[in-house]
Amino acid sequence: MEIQGGLVTNRLKICPKCHARLKVSSDGKIEYCSVCKYWTKVGTARLDSIMIYG
Repeated sequence: MEIQGGLVTNRLKICPKCHARLKVSSDGKIEYCSVCKYWTKVGTARLDSIMIYG
């Protein structure tokens, strides 16, 4: 969780696929990994590309 201008925003900081640090696009809408090319909208997580074992 991160605080920006008094607002609390949820965003990923670490890539769920390769564990590298995520970057935010210049418009602030997309988070992406420069290592494995994972991407998602800020405040969400795309689970379609992550394998979940149960």
